[in-house]
Amino acid sequence: MPTVILDPITHDYFMNDTKNICLAGFASTTSFFAVMETQTLITIISAIILPILFFCVGKAVDVMVQVRFRQMAERRKERLRIDGDEEEDKSDH
Repeated sequence: MPTVILDPITHDYFMNDTKNICLAGFASTTSFFAVMETQTLITIISAIILPILFFCVGKAVDVMVQVRFRQMAERRKERLRIDGDEEEDKSDH
């Protein structure tokens, strides 16, 4: 079963991989019909290879952005924790 990840910033769920694959498949349906009709090499490349390549690149960018947001959220939590500790130290004196 695909994993569903909670966005640390907006607290919304990201689309899972199954929905992304279905959307990519439905969007390229007309291209697949064009490949069956013409059967030329350039049509095959543009209708099958390029959408798969673009999907992989987009997924890689999506994962990198998720990792970056998670790192930013962790740093923000750590900074808030450190700032809170400093305020407690000042109030003790």
